Amino acid sequence: MNTPPTDGLGALRRFNVMDTLAGHPPRTNFNVFRLDGKYNLRIARVTGRFPWHCHTNGDEGWLILQGCLQIDVAGHDPIVMRPFEGTMIPKGLRHSPIALEEGTVVAVFNIDGFQHRFDEAAPDTGAFSESDAG
Repeated sequence: MNTPPTDGLGALRRFNVMDTLAGHPPRTNFNVFRLDGKYNLRIARVTGRFPWHCHTNGDEGWLILQGCLQIDVAGHDPIVMRPFEGTMIPKGLRHSPIALEEGTVVAVFNIDGFQHRFDEAAPDTGAFSESDAG
């Protein structure tokens, strides 16, 4: 008999996004769960601007849960999103998210082993730290 996995924050139990983020500094993003051993759902409280970068091995999906976020995208108009709005940033496209409101909370979808390539000339304003909280 196959037993479903119980590791990870969301496996076979209910969780609350805001409770998970409570007590952690902004830009700490948590792996909520992995799907099919390949795709991740991460959550984060966003503050300030994330440096210009691109992803070399996959697309990145964004969904705003609370607040307001703008993603500046090279060669395109900025994308401004409010709660329950989202977008997908294609692999290789340079972009830089910035929180437009204090308390902005996002869900980010990507593949396992997601890779960032930062612009060398861009100032380091701090990166998201990742946690496999459970």
